[in-house]
Amino acid sequence: MAPSEAGLVRRTIWLLRAVAAHPEGVGLSEVAREAGIPKATCYRVLTVLERESWLTLDPDTRRYRVSLGLLSIVGGLLDRDGAYGHMRGVLRQLAEETKETSGFDVLLPPNVMVVAQVAGPSLIGQTLKPVPRTQPVWATSTGKVLLAALDPEAVRTDFAAEFSEKAPEELGGLDAFIESLDSVRRNGFALAYDELEVGAASVAAPVRVRDSTPYAVWIGGPTYRITRDRIDSVAESVIKAARKLSELLSVTDIVLPSSLTGGQTTN
Repeated sequence: MAPSEAGLVRRTIWLLRAVAAHPEGVGLSEVAREAGIPKATCYRVLTVLERESWLTLDPDTRRYRVSLGLLSIVGGLLDRDGAYGHMRGVLRQLAEETKETSGFDVLLPPNVMVVAQVAGPSLIGQTLKPVPRTQPVWATSTGKVLLAALDPEAVRTDFAAEFSEKAPEELGGLDAFIESLDSVRRNGFALAYDELEVGAASVAAPVRVRDSTPYAVWIGGPTYRITRDRIDSVAESVIKAARKLSELLSVTDIVLPSSLTGGQTTN
């Protein structure tokens, strides 16, 4: 590794340490001072880390925080006995109970991001995809759950362009999709069937943290196992897991700022 490359890696590590030391968030000037890095250099590195979803920047306070995208990569090593480890424990229990892969998503407009997943015990199933990863809101059960928690006008304003450019015509447009979210709110869960992929199904429930709904928990698998007749029983398990995660995360500091939750104040 060239000296300049080694120096960049060291500066990146110093900055991550400095931000991680402030779970409540930290501003640019303070990070630069604590890491001992010139402010201009600090800003460039932080911008890259934010773009890669390793850090989040609150647009109102201009404070940086470590993101769940980063925790999904190293959380199991750094926090086995903490909130992240307990969260994965809930996902493992859900996977064992439903015999399907479970996961945990956050709204990252205009998509949802999968930040954790636990493989189900079935020998035959879908190939696991990398984590973290982003997926479209309209084709995932978590996307439906998280948008259902927002004000309909906010959904229309923030997602109109995305729907117009990328959503399939079969959805009937954004207004029809927003109307379909009423059933999600009534039922307390969402279903995606042959939407993200043909032959794939998922069921998700909202994870409420204090006065907001920033996360969703899900199970997913092939439609020949997650049959229509099985939806209600599976949804009951997912809703139960969502309640456990809500209780866990409501007493920890692992809550994303409004920059990653679509400005909420309330797979």
